[in-house]
Amino acid sequence: MEEKSYHHGNLKNELIEKGLEYIDRYGVESLSMRKLAKAVGVSSAAPYAHFQNKEAFLIAVWEYITDQFYNRLEETNHTCSDKDRILIDLGKCYVLFFYENPLYYHFLFTRTDIELSKYKPFILFEDIATNYLNEHINIGRDTIRSRILALWSMVHGLAQLVTVKGVVDKEHLGDEVEKILSSVSF
Repeated sequence: MEEKSYHHGNLKNELIEKGLEYIDRYGVESLSMRKLAKAVGVSSAAPYAHFQNKEAFLIAVWEYITDQFYNRLEETNHTCSDKDRILIDLGKCYVLFFYENPLYYHFLFTRTDIELSKYKPFILFEDIATNYLNEHINIGRDTIRSRILALWSMVHGLAQLVTVKGVVDKEHLGDEVEKILSSVSF
């Protein structure tokens, strides 16, 4: 295949998406910037316009996914018309985001370097959930933190579980997820 000297579109995002596919198929150890360029069909120098090296690429992938996830949660928070449903809506958003983007889930959560207390999506969720729990339930700060972790764990596990064949009706996934989340008391 002949290498191209230029590329139309958003090369950085295309490199990230192709890189995720490559990592999923062959593993992160096998990835090189040259292989990434070949997968996208650009010159071997093209990725270096966006990423200094493989480690910088992996950091950019993590940031790209995190930003998309955060933005989706933030959008859900802003568009929620009934704040009594905010935890269900955020949970549903979490599950559906990773159902629609399974490579994102795999990449993010097979890494061991996520520090939850500094992870933007968790901080957003924690703030919203803390406000909700303070308004609706009279419990102490430690109990609130435990509930928040339990809620995050539930949607995290549910995001993985909905990919298992036969667990939920995929044709009505949003309704199924909402039904599951609504069955739990906050």
